[in-house]
Amino acid sequence: MSEEPTPSEIQLKIRQLLGQATLLRSRGDLQQALALAQEAVALDDDSWEAHELVGDMLLALQRPEQAMLSYRRARELNPDRVRLEEKIGRAALARAERDRTTQLSRALLDGKAAPDIPKRSPSYAALYSFVIPGLGQVYNREVAKGVVIVVLWMAVFALAAMTIHGDLALRPPAPMGTLYPRQIDLNAVLTAAFSGPSAIWTIGLVLIWIYAVADAAIRASKTMTSDHTGVV
Repeated sequence: MSEEPTPSEIQLKIRQLLGQATLLRSRGDLQQALALAQEAVALDDDSWEAHELVGDMLLALQRPEQAMLSYRRARELNPDRVRLEEKIGRAALARAERDRTTQLSRALLDGKAAPDIPKRSPSYAALYSFVIPGLGQVYNREVAKGVVIVVLWMAVFALAAMTIHGDLALRPPAPMGTLYPRQIDLNAVLTAAFSGPSAIWTIGLVLIWIYAVADAAIRASKTMTSDHTGVV
């Protein structure tokens, strides 16, 4: 009858298996390395090193759920090993990424996937529409909306300018100075812009400008906070 291996012999065998598994892992033979690490676990289920190495192999083989189980078992056996927390987190992220990919694949097959929206800076979008209303929408790749806002703003601007010019034409001109030609009366322009029919176009002009800036910033911020799953 063969004698049962002693605890020291078992630990020596485990060390040999883990060493061979680590060597195979460095060579890229993950399946064989996993088999040796699991053999070490079978010899001693209380070996935290074996459980951790099994988890490493499983994570490398894209099996994050099983890897988390091995890492948690290793942490139970050796709660002082801080690195295990990091590895559990990596396994959780890998599982979440795999689930996201699976969800997106199913959405594509079902025709429910939305196109990926590139990230846009809210500050830049607002600045562009601040300079030219509608330009921020074009920056956000909402070209049709941007063109509509630009055309509408220019049309209202032209109507406001014509109305203000007509109002100023009815006012008596300011006298010319002796040394300088007649200058634009800014007070008269502002009064004409915010009184009578001109006020309607001026207020409309300001509202379109405010809407363009706010809409550009809000739409851009949504691209920054989106989870980018692409699923409707």
